[in-house]
Formats: sequence, structure tokens, C-alpha cells
Amino acid sequence: MKIAVWAFGLALTFVAAVWPAQEIHDEIELTRSIIQTQRQAIVTAAMQLTGEESQTFWPLYHDYRAAMRKVDDRSVSLISDYSENFDTMTDEIAQGMLKEFIGIQQAELDVTRKYLKRFQKILPANKVARFFQLENKLDTVIDFELASEIPLVP
Repeated sequence: MKIAVWAFGLALTFVAAVWPAQEIHDEIELTRSIIQTQRQAIVTAAMQLTGEESQTFWPLYHDYRAAMRKVDDRSVSLISDYSENFDTMTDEIAQGMLKEFIGIQQAELDVTRKYLKRFQKILPANKVARFFQLENKLDTVIDFELASEIPLVP
């Protein structure tokens, strides 16, 4: 499955001058939905949960992804702001974006720490480790694709 489609959706923010804003927003939301479906299919295949584990894992997984989606919303907003300010980037704008970038990184860590404890209550440690390893791998693929599409600050 091509989870890197996410990068395409976010990279669309760089063509905002050509496409209407609503069209871009709709495309990003569609892409995010596709990514979430693919992500869940990958997690399903890789986790090898028992029936009992599945009953407790999936509701918590959905809560976790909802919390991460809020953080992802901040990332999408930051990328959009970057796109809008790319040609007129000032030190002040760059500083604000750096602050938000660090805030996003901290928020991701906070969500991971919060949910790590919850997953540890319902799954054996090796399955919790597998789950967070999967999450890291999937996020790394997305980050790589984004990095290859988003130009460096001028």
C-alpha cells in the first residue's frame, strides 16, 4: 500500500495559487482519509492480535489516532502557512514557524507518552513495542515523502 499518498495531499498546498482553497482542502482531507484506511490495514496485518486483544486494542487505537490527528492538523496548517509565506519569508515568520514546529514535535511526544501507558495496560510489552515501531515506520515514510516535496527555506 502506498502510504506516501499523504505527502501528495500535503504537497498540494504548494499549488494553492493555481487551485481554489476549497479544492485543496477537499483533496487533503480525501488523502488523509485514504492514509488512515491504509494505516489501519497495515496495523491490522502486522499486529496479529488475538480476539480478546482486538476488543480492547481497536477502541484505544481509534482514540490514539484521533489525538494524533489533532497534531497532524497542526502540521498541515504549518505546511500551508509555509507555502503561503514561501516567497516572502522573513526572519520573524521563520522564527514563528520554528516555534510551531517544535511545539508539534512536543505534542507528538506527549500523545505517544500518554497512549503508551494505556496500550501497556491492555497488551503485552512486545505487542506495544511492535505497534509503536509500526507507527514510527509509517510516520517516517510520510515524513520522507514530505521532505522530498517541500523545498528548503529560501
